[in-house]
Amino acid sequence: MQRIIPLMFLLLGFSATAQNTGGVFGPVVNAGHRSMEYRFAYDEDSEAWAQRLHYQQSINGELMWRIIGATRKTAQSDTDFDFVQGELFWQLTPDSSSYQSGLRFDVRLRDNDRANQFGVNWMNQFSLADQWQARLILLTSIQVGDNAADGVAIGTRGSIYKKFAIGQVGLEMYSSYGSTEKFKSLDDQSHSIGPFITGSLGIDRWSYFAGVLVGVTDAAPDTELRFRLTTAF
Repeated sequence: MQRIIPLMFLLLGFSATAQNTGGVFGPVVNAGHRSMEYRFAYDEDSEAWAQRLHYQQSINGELMWRIIGATRKTAQSDTDFDFVQGELFWQLTPDSSSYQSGLRFDVRLRDNDRANQFGVNWMNQFSLADQWQARLILLTSIQVGDNAADGVAIGTRGSIYKKFAIGQVGLEMYSSYGSTEKFKSLDDQSHSIGPFITGSLGIDRWSYFAGVLVGVTDAAPDTELRFRLTTAF
């Protein structure tokens, strides 16, 4: 594991985007899963925030769908519509494998002449020693419609964390590199890194996530506070 951790940092970089409500999602699908999740992110510098509400439900032990509604703070309102997104998770590896892989397909719809988006993401999860796990995601997306950007947008996300009886403690990373049409210089890329903790709220089927991201390039917010609240059915 001592060799794997620094290798992940070299491969991933560290990045985020303003009001990053995203996550380092895993490829494992559990049959019978149903849950809802509220997410909140706050950028200390701009005093802007964003919110998301998720509902996800497995179809079987390999497929799960999710619907997301998101709002953001703008000059016009504290809760302007941001986007609605549909997602389909597909677990490719057997449950018994110590290495898990899968794909997630996304469709994101926006308003006000903002481009819509289609995405395909490759998820990877590794079981390490002493209850440590790691995730690595390659994100790709294209825009369509009004004001659509050219090329395929490329990003990565990663995390390494230790599992405990009551939750997890770890470090996560977000990177956005630009598109195949024009990759950005390092200073223009968005790179962030930060710690997180998850755990039970002590209420049946309720859990939380709390974390902070620190920007390490000029294009990334200096500090973002992130929170999630999840309930399973």
